[in-house]
Amino acid sequence: MTPYLLTKHITRRASFHKITDECVPKELLTIKNEVPSLSDFPYPLPSAKSDYTAQAKGNGDIMWYAGKTGVTRYDPHGKSIEEKIMYFSAHRYLPYKAVDAILPDGTGLWAKCGEDVSHIEFMVLSSEQKAEILLKETNEFVMRRGMVSQRHLREFRNYESREDYASCDNDGLFTSGYAVAEMYRYATLKRELGANHERTLDARKNATKACEACLLLMYIHGRPEGFIARSYHVTGEPVPNDGIFYKRSGKTARCVYTDYAQENGRVGEEVPCDYPIPDRLAALYRSLGYNDDDITYKADTSSDEVTGHFLQMKTAHDILAPEDPELDELIKDACTRTMKHIIDHGYEFCESSGKPTTWAKWSMRYFTNDPIGYVDAPLNSAELLAYLKITMHITGESGIWQETYDKLISEGYADLGLLHYDRFFQGAMREGVAPEEDLMYGDNMLALMTYWMLCTLEKDETLLAKYRAAFKTWSGLILREHTPGYDFMYMLSVPDAEIDLEKDAKWFKHFECNRLTSSVNAKRHDVALKQRRNRSEKEFFEVSALLWPNERAISKFDRNPYYLTSNTDKGGTIESCYIYTYAYWIGRYYGIIAEEDAQ
Repeated sequence: MTPYLLTKHITRRASFHKITDECVPKELLTIKNEVPSLSDFPYPLPSAKSDYTAQAKGNGDIMWYAGKTGVTRYDPHGKSIEEKIMYFSAHRYLPYKAVDAILPDGTGLWAKCGEDVSHIEFMVLSSEQKAEILLKETNEFVMRRGMVSQRHLREFRNYESREDYASCDNDGLFTSGYAVAEMYRYATLKRELGANHERTLDARKNATKACEACLLLMYIHGRPEGFIARSYHVTGEPVPNDGIFYKRSGKTARCVYTDYAQENGRVGEEVPCDYPIPDRLAALYRSLGYNDDDITYKADTSSDEVTGHFLQMKTAHDILAPEDPELDELIKDACTRTMKHIIDHGYEFCESSGKPTTWAKWSMRYFTNDPIGYVDAPLNSAELLAYLKITMHITGESGIWQETYDKLISEGYADLGLLHYDRFFQGAMREGVAPEEDLMYGDNMLALMTYWMLCTLEKDETLLAKYRAAFKTWSGLILREHTPGYDFMYMLSVPDAEIDLEKDAKWFKHFECNRLTSSVNAKRHDVALKQRRNRSEKEFFEVSALLWPNERAISKFDRNPYYLTSNTDKGGTIESCYIYTYAYWIGRYYGIIAEEDAQ
């Protein structure tokens, strides 16, 4: 295919100041802006026309309008509506939503909001340059011991105030996404720049460390049988109160008190932890002065983590392992032990008590005896088939893996995927909500990972046709988000997929150059709202048209991109770059996108 060429583009940036700061122009403090007359304005505006109280002329024919609910930039020569009309609101671009005065500054703008000032600027960047900036931010401020999810700040917008610790339910899944992105970055740069280029070596270093961090979660529990921890903490880090955690001590780990553990009668439960942690992986915390008894790990693992780990292991086996046989042996061992655990426990991920975890069940028992399992069956059945195909791919063996795969096919696992939409619809009706109100956005990513691997590894044409047909039942949910990472996995799996690459290119163009979670005002006058109600009877609102990334909430792949935000986050968290780098480097590696000015 001919790659879609990404071009350099302007990218927003805002910095906040006090009116007393030396960099703030004195003219901003005394300027008297004219009130705009917008009665004949040719396009819908993000704010009500009566909300605009100030106007100023920028470079060329660009006009700036500001007032009670933010700033609007108007370029009559913009090639698209999103280039003609740009909206800047609190707290991402402004300290407060009400603007008192504005002063153009070349291509940018100074905006006064009470005693605070925002300086809005523009940089001209390529999508690859943006990927590098985002990666640097994540490596410097988000990563901890190789794991990547997010990092909280003690002071809004102050990166240096980041907490020393961090945790996330899905550390394995999100770190897997980062690892896969860096593996494809490495493979792409190796092909284009050579194996010994500085950037190539940097990508390999990042990818390897993230892979090791993921593998560590598959050993850190020390359980003799295969298992995967959700996350882990070391001595001195607070343990959250929302899950099941085990503190290691010698050859035994004990479930510590949390409200959730108490409610489930798990406090004090003991499990063995005498399976050795490979030295190469344990070095991620031992090199910092911690030992195995400093570890408290999170259990009750879900299929989210398991799916992410299998994709990560498959990618690492293909891209990193040929030059790192030691790493490949760790991957093979972790993969084999995990797959054996699932088979030995009747296709369920189990705690030491023998009871399955809450959300890692792939058994026909779960599919037929549990109302939620009935709805989960189409995706979970495909996940289990994908794990088996990946295990055979990594180990180079068939044996019990192929026997189990064939058995599951004979029991109808390959056919369950085709029932996804019907069961999803039925589940929503049972909950008394419309289907679009019952969406689990994290499932979209799991489906994409799962079917991408199934469609890549399956060679039987009959089964492949079933998997592709099942994947298509997700297309309405996937393609409505216009996320390149989703679109690229889908088109790599379904040859006749119709993807809007122009919208994907715009997604890269309108992506922020940082992952600070400062919110934006989504209560816009140019976008209609939809009132929704979830299964808990709570009302929420969605925008009727998908806003571009720089004008909507910053999140991972598991959130509703149409959700109307509350506009209260002043920048208290830094999210990972993986949502961008995952999409970008997969697209580059497979020739779906390319940089117009690449040398």
